[in-house]
Amino acid sequence: MLDDYRAQLECMHQCFLTCPDPHAREEGRGWSVKEILGHLLDSVSNNHQRLLRYVPGSTLQFPGYDQRQFVARAHYDAFDYQQLLTLWYLHNLLLLHIFAHIPVEDTVSCIQVEDRQAITLSQLIADYFTHMEKHEQQLKRIVS
Repeated sequence: MLDDYRAQLECMHQCFLTCPDPHAREEGRGWSVKEILGHLLDSVSNNHQRLLRYVPGSTLQFPGYDQRQFVARAHYDAFDYQQLLTLWYLHNLLLLHIFAHIPVEDTVSCIQVEDRQAITLSQLIADYFTHMEKHEQQLKRIVS
């Protein structure tokens, strides 16, 4: 499964690399490409913390976060695109490295975000990459 996640990461990275205008928005509304990238950086950052803080055999509670507020506060549109892309890409490689080194028996440990249903660490990674895929489709719509 990790190979599939790495392949998906590489595909998404290529989409961002080949984007002709990082300030473009889907039909002139919503987040720009840079803001989508920043949002994904927020997401990988939060999931990084969740993977490192899990408690073996238990459920650990985490706060949620206001995605729009994070993007607005970070002013991703004003940050250098290539630096943001490099940071996002390397942070994802680190996330996969961390997940690959979690003992198999610990991958069933759970995390809970706000009042949502608790999920295992394996489900967390799967959900994260499903989330990334949705934004990949969004990015492709913007670029086309």
